[in-house]
Amino acid sequence: MSMINATLETTTVWVNARFLDRPVTGVERVAKELLGVLATEYLDDEGCWLENGRRFRLRLIAPAAAITASPWPNLELRRTGMFQGHAWEQFDLPWLTRGQWLLSLCNTGPLLKRRHVLFIHDAQPFVIPENFSLPFRLWYQLMFIVAGRSSRRILVNSRFTSVELQRCIGIPFEKMVLCYPGSEHVRSDIANTAALSRFDLPEHPFVLAVASANPNKNFSAVVNALDALGDAAPPCVIVGRTNQQQFGGVTLDPQRVTHLGYVGDEELLGLYRRALCLVFPSFYEGFGLPPLEAMASGCPVITSQTSAMPEVAGSAAEYCDPHDFHTLATAIRRVSQSQRRRREMIERGNVRAKTFSWKTSGQSILSLIGRTAGANGPVATVKANGGS
Repeated sequence: MSMINATLETTTVWVNARFLDRPVTGVERVAKELLGVLATEYLDDEGCWLENGRRFRLRLIAPAAAITASPWPNLELRRTGMFQGHAWEQFDLPWLTRGQWLLSLCNTGPLLKRRHVLFIHDAQPFVIPENFSLPFRLWYQLMFIVAGRSSRRILVNSRFTSVELQRCIGIPFEKMVLCYPGSEHVRSDIANTAALSRFDLPEHPFVLAVASANPNKNFSAVVNALDALGDAAPPCVIVGRTNQQQFGGVTLDPQRVTHLGYVGDEELLGLYRRALCLVFPSFYEGFGLPPLEAMASGCPVITSQTSAMPEVAGSAAEYCDPHDFHTLATAIRRVSQSQRRRREMIERGNVRAKTFSWKTSGQSILSLIGRTAGANGPVATVKANGGS
C-alpha cells in the first residue's frame, strides 16, 4: 500500500455475511459472485479501495456460531453476536455496525438501520403470497416495507423488480440502483462434461429442466408438455430437489425422464452444454439465473413470457405462456425439430449473455457505496420508466 493511501482515513463498510452458511440458491449465488469479483478485481490485500478521494474497506460480519470461513483472503470475516438467524440480523447486527455502513445482498437485513444498502431480488411475498406460509409471508412483507424505506439505497436485479417494488411497497425509483447478475462464472473452466460420467444420461439430446419445491417454478408444466408431445417428446433430464405434489397427478415415465436430484456447479454447467435446450416456465422471477447461465453455456432457452424473463433473454429465447403447457410443448417441438433454429438461438444467447457482467455490477456497487457513504453527489438510479 502506498504512503499516500495509508494516510487516508478509512471508512468501514460491513457486509452481512449470514448467507455464507446457507446452501447456494439464487440470492446466495449473486452475493458470492459479487463479493468474489470485488475481492479479486477491485480490492487490495486489505479489502480496501479508493473512491472519490476517500478510502473504504469491505469487511464481512456473521453470527458467532458461523462455520464457513471467508472464501476471500482479503475480506476479513468477523464472527460475533449473541443470537442466530433473523434475531442476529435484527438485534446484533445493527448494534455491532452502529455508526458504520452495512451492505446486505440477500433480501434481508436490519429493519431500521439507515446507513444500509439492501439488495431486494423480487416482490414475490406480495405478488404470489399463496406460495408461502403465513409467518414467512408476513415477516418478509414487513421486512421489505420497513427496511426498504429505512435503507439509504436499494439494489435491484432488474428493471422489472424496480417497477414491482415501487408498485407493491412504494419505494421511489430514485432510491433504487440497478445491479444485474453476471454470466462470467459460467464461462470459466468450472464446467466439465466429464463430471457427468457418474450419471446415466439419455443417449439422445435431452431437454433440461431445473426443478424446485417452490410451486412458482411451475415444474408441472414441463411434465404436462412432455406428456402432450407423446412419442415426439425428447428425453428430459431434471435437476434439483422435487416432490410428488409438483407433478399434478402426472406419472413420470422413467424411459423418458431422468431425475438427477441436486447437482453441483460443475455438473450443472456440464449439463447446460450437453442439453438440447433449457425449459424454465416460471410464473414469476425477479431475474432468473438459469436462463442466463444456459445462454452463456451455449444452451438454447425456452422460458416464460412473463415478469423479468424477456428482460433477461431478449430475442435469444423461445417464449411460452406459463399458464398453458401446450405453448411450452409447441416451443419444445420447434427447438427440437430445427437445427437452424437451435444454432440461431445459441448465437443470440451467447451475445445476450455477454451483456450481463459481474465485473460491471461490482464496479457499480463500489461506486454506489463511495458516493452514498461519502455524500459526494448522486448515484445512477433506476428511472421512473424502468430505465437505468
